[in-house]
Amino acid sequence: MARRYSWLVVVGLIVVGVFVVMRVLRSGGGVPPVGQDSPRAVLVKAHRALIDKEERRFVECFATRNDDERAAVAAAFDCVQAAYGLRLALREHYGKDAWDTFLSLKALPAELAAHIWPRDEGVDGAAEIREAGSEARIEVPWRAEALSLRLQGVWRIELFAPGTDLRARREALARAAEALREARDGIGKPGVTPETLARQVEEQMKVSP
Repeated sequence: MARRYSWLVVVGLIVVGVFVVMRVLRSGGGVPPVGQDSPRAVLVKAHRALIDKEERRFVECFATRNDDERAAVAAAFDCVQAAYGLRLALREHYGKDAWDTFLSLKALPAELAAHIWPRDEGVDGAAEIREAGSEARIEVPWRAEALSLRLQGVWRIELFAPGTDLRARREALARAAEALREARDGIGKPGVTPETLARQVEEQMKVSP
């Protein structure tokens, strides 16, 4: 009888263990990601992931508590990749200042343009970091507002402010990525300039999803 009860205890512990593991995995837990032991380290990791086109590594740098947040961060990654493609094509066809000209025309809404991290090596080194316990603020040259970070076993970036309509932001980022790719495809056609491309992107961003 005692042996029977001992097996029941073992089975019960296994069931509880499986349940806990599943809860951890669903909540984005599991083995803590590497390269996020300090605010600057996670910023460098996120920037490197953008350059290397590694979406999974980029997403794990951010605080994502549910599928909506993960999808919104992935949409930001895709938008940045589209911007990188347009930047390269503009510079190759119109000269090294063409991308800066395009950005100066503010074709994208400011809240979306702020997600486009510069591709240049070392820009993360220019960040100013203010750390206080389990929270940190990082001021980077390409954003008007500082990035917020929280220590959650490892440091993670809070990309979207509390209360953000994540579905709307995700859809807007997806439209921006599509508009940037279409702008890249138009480069080299007669009459196309960085200015006309900026107007084209601006018009596309005005269209409701």
